[in-house]
Amino acid sequence: MKRLLVHGIAPVLLCLQVAYLGFFGLLFALSGPGTAEIDHTDPSPVAHALFNGLLLAFVLPAAGGAALLGSESVRARVPGGVRVVWLAALGVTEVAVAVSFATTALRESLGPDSLVAVAAVAACAVIALVCAGEARGTLRAARPAPPLA
Repeated sequence: MKRLLVHGIAPVLLCLQVAYLGFFGLLFALSGPGTAEIDHTDPSPVAHALFNGLLLAFVLPAAGGAALLGSESVRARVPGGVRVVWLAALGVTEVAVAVSFATTALRESLGPDSLVAVAAVAACAVIALVCAGEARGTLRAARPAPPLA
């Protein structure tokens, strides 16, 4: 069951997160400039660059984490230290995303967005726990065995 969770479910959840971001990024890109003109809230070039930077800062670790967790050949080629740092960073990112979804959902009234938030928090929690477990397992495997008496 653990193998299915670590090497099957968690990588799929990560790929779904990347697809979710890509889908909504495409929707925002294709939505016309009409709403910004009405609200007079044109984003500055700095805000646009920051948004794209944050998007890449999430997508790259998520895609790499999906490859690390889902592919045995990728996992074998990546050194243990790099794997631990990558999975730890991904786990912390997932916790931050879960907190963001939870706080946004708690501020709003109940509705369809609340269901999306619950699903997102659950997915982030699973991914963060898998990352923590895999990082811990990698660290344990790297430790030398204690000498026999």
